[in-house]
Amino acid sequence: MKLLIATFGLIISFGLTTKTNIEPKTNFYSSTELINTKPMGLFLSMSGVIGKTKEDVEKCLKEFAKKNGGDLLKENLDNENPNFCVINEKNGNVTVFYPSGFNEFGDVSKYISDKLNCPVFFFHIHDGDLWLYFLYNNGNLVDQFNPIPDYWDDNLSETEIDEQKGNPQIVTELVPNVKKENIANYYVRWDLEAEPFKAYPKDEFTNEDWQVVDFMNKIGLEYPISDNGTALGTVYRFWIPEPNEKNKEKKSSTSKKWWKFWN
Repeated sequence: MKLLIATFGLIISFGLTTKTNIEPKTNFYSSTELINTKPMGLFLSMSGVIGKTKEDVEKCLKEFAKKNGGDLLKENLDNENPNFCVINEKNGNVTVFYPSGFNEFGDVSKYISDKLNCPVFFFHIHDGDLWLYFLYNNGNLVDQFNPIPDYWDDNLSETEIDEQKGNPQIVTELVPNVKKENIANYYVRWDLEAEPFKAYPKDEFTNEDWQVVDFMNKIGLEYPISDNGTALGTVYRFWIPEPNEKNKEKKSSTSKKWWKFWN
């Protein structure tokens, strides 16, 4: 059994397949106020930057933050801090673990891709129900994957569903040393009524939210938090002020799906 330390929620629980993690708040657009009750589910966001250094990404993140009234500063923060951010470099790639309550992760992923002229994944775990990604190359959205495409809307057209099925061939073309046969099994639509299954026998997780870690491992990205909750990389204080009311209305609008605001 693995120990789950939900450090933001100050909760300790046990589970058979739950990865030890730092758990942001349950409200996707919530404030940074800590909670002491059991969370609805895990919300977690990261960027995976291909072929660049930690210094490249740090400079780009700092530039993005300053342009938006915030900053990125090296600081040995406790992982309960709402501005806790980690930048990890491994295998020639970089992973950014974003703070709880930070809602600009899609914009910043696209920004990094554009500024550094490289592929950048935006990974998201939503409410503990699923994981998904958007893949940018040179600032352009080139692929996206969601195993439950109708999660937010039961009335999606087949075209809208197809847009979210992902394309492993694109990933293999953009990420060095990745073979299609080693990731293709992740690209399936989940049937939540069926028995859980692993994409590959040696994976740690079944088709659940934490399967994103298995996928990241396959493409050379490291999940930057250890099993005991410590950072695997450099810790920063990363913040951007809350958006103005106009932007808040845009984010909360039901006329456009939340995942489309960054495209």
